[in-house]
Amino acid sequence: MPRAPLLLLFVVSARVAAQDPYFVNHTPRTDYLFPEEVEPAYVLGNDVALRASPGVQGGLVATLSVGTKVSLEERGTDTLKLHGIGSTWYRVKADTLQGWVWGGNIAQCSFGSTTDPTVKFVGGIDHIVRPNGVDRIDFSYRIVALRDGKELDRLVLRSFSWGFGMVQNHGNRGLKNVDDVITLHVPCVGGCGCATGDVVVFWSGGKFHHVTDLMGSPDGAYSGGSSFLYPADMEGSPGTVIKVTSTYDETPLQAMEYGNPKELTRIVIREYLAWNGQQLVPSGRPTVERRYQMSLGDD
Repeated sequence: MPRAPLLLLFVVSARVAAQDPYFVNHTPRTDYLFPEEVEPAYVLGNDVALRASPGVQGGLVATLSVGTKVSLEERGTDTLKLHGIGSTWYRVKADTLQGWVWGGNIAQCSFGSTTDPTVKFVGGIDHIVRPNGVDRIDFSYRIVALRDGKELDRLVLRSFSWGFGMVQNHGNRGLKNVDDVITLHVPCVGGCGCATGDVVVFWSGGKFHHVTDLMGSPDGAYSGGSSFLYPADMEGSPGTVIKVTSTYDETPLQAMEYGNPKELTRIVIREYLAWNGQQLVPSGRPTVERRYQMSLGDD
């Protein structure tokens, strides 16, 4: 029985028509051991075509609005690439309606607000563009907030690397003026030295706020990155978001041309921030910087 974490993006690479787009997969009821227990899926966009047959030539049965609940009954074989996204068509049931919807128009994650139970979120890939002559892609993700089937707000976020992995709602993490802290994980692609981390979004005051990109790079002794400590964390402080940045002094690297350095100076910086309803600002508490020597061994 295929069981996946609630907020996992069902995104895998696949070759379609001799190209290599990102391919969106969903799991239809027929692939489950207990089909009656399968959670519903939700429409990601507005005016999404529900067609009589799989394919853009299929007759239009109806148009579905964002957040519409659907049951994924069957996966088709016809594939469509749109906005850089590849997916098959799915036969769905939406209340009394039945037809086919392209998989890129079906949300890849859905979850509710932990503070306001009337607010629901759906998310999925918005578009993927590979600019000519550039060895990277513009990989953007869309999150939509809903209440009673009506759209409250939406946000399109661009990955700082090659895509997104897990999307999670962490609750308000002890922040009184934030309803939900949502993170979109950017996985490491390419091994040591790659960019990885989290894109952080706050749901606050009935709107999405792209707070920051917590970027890091795993590279042995030369690893670096940033993370947040929230008031609810063990080392947290009331009303404060502590940004912890770990890096190193690059000066010894200049000597590598003449020999490997034996030590490296690690630097850990703690910045104390407060949320003013729109952005994180200095809390007034001084930034703390710590430096220490780390042995690199004899290799």
